[in-house]
Amino acid sequence: MNQPAIDLEEVKKTYGKAVQALRCISLNVDPGTKVSLLGPNGAGKSTLIGVMTGLIRPDRGRVRVCGVDPIMESTALQSRLGVVSQTNDLDPLATVMDHLVFQGRIFGLSRKTARGKADELIHAFSLEGERAKKAKALSGGNQRKLHCALAMVHDPEILFLDEPTVGLDPIGRARFWSTIDSYQNRTGASMILTTQYLEEADRHTDQMVLLIEGQIHYEGKISAFKTKVQASPCSLEDRYVEWVHEMESLQGPMRRGDAQ
Repeated sequence: MNQPAIDLEEVKKTYGKAVQALRCISLNVDPGTKVSLLGPNGAGKSTLIGVMTGLIRPDRGRVRVCGVDPIMESTALQSRLGVVSQTNDLDPLATVMDHLVFQGRIFGLSRKTARGKADELIHAFSLEGERAKKAKALSGGNQRKLHCALAMVHDPEILFLDEPTVGLDPIGRARFWSTIDSYQNRTGASMILTTQYLEEADRHTDQMVLLIEGQIHYEGKISAFKTKVQASPCSLEDRYVEWVHEMESLQGPMRRGDAQ
C-alpha cells in the first residue's frame, strides 16, 4: 500500500488562551492527489498549511508528511516540498536568473543543472524578458511567477500553493495553471491549493476540504460537493457560498479572530 502524502490525526492548534485555529483536524491525502483547501477568511487554512510544512508546531495530534514528522525531521522533508506562501520573499537586488540558480544550488543541483532548470522555468512562467531584471524591478504579477518558479526548482513531491495566482492577469493565470498541470502530469506530484478563485479549484483539483472555524465541514470529491448542496446554476462557487451560509446560520456568526 502506498504511504499517504499527508496524514493528520486529531491536530489542534490554539493561539493564546482563546483563539482556536484548528479544532481536532484529521486528514489523509493519497499520493498524486490534487486537493483544494477552502474556507472563509480566518477559517484556519494558513495555520493548517503551516502545520503541514513544519512552520507551525501543533499543540497536539499526529502529523506525517511524506511519512515524516515536519517538526522533528524538517531537514529531510524540506527537499520534498515546494511551498508558495502568500508573501513574495525575494531578494530585491538579485535577478530572476540569480534567484533560480541559487535556489537550485541550495537543493544540491550542480551549477550547470541549476542554470538549465532556471532556463526551463523562466520559459514555463513566461519570464524570458525578465531574466536579467532585479526582483525589485518586477511587476507584482511577475514577482508572483518567480515565487512559484522557485518552489519548483527541485521537483518537489508535494506542492503547497497558498493563493498562488493573486496579482496575475487572466493570461498569466492560464499560463501558470498550464505549467502546474504539466508538472503534475509529468511527476505525479500531490498538490494542496488554497484559493479564493473557486473556478481554479473546480478546474484544477479533484478533491476539496472545507474548513469553517478550524473544523473540517466537508472532505471529498468536488463533484460530490456540488451535487450535495442543491443550488442553481451548478458551479462550485454557488455550492460553496450556500454551504458556508448554512453552516454559519447553524453555528452562529463567525467569531472574529477565532482562527487563522
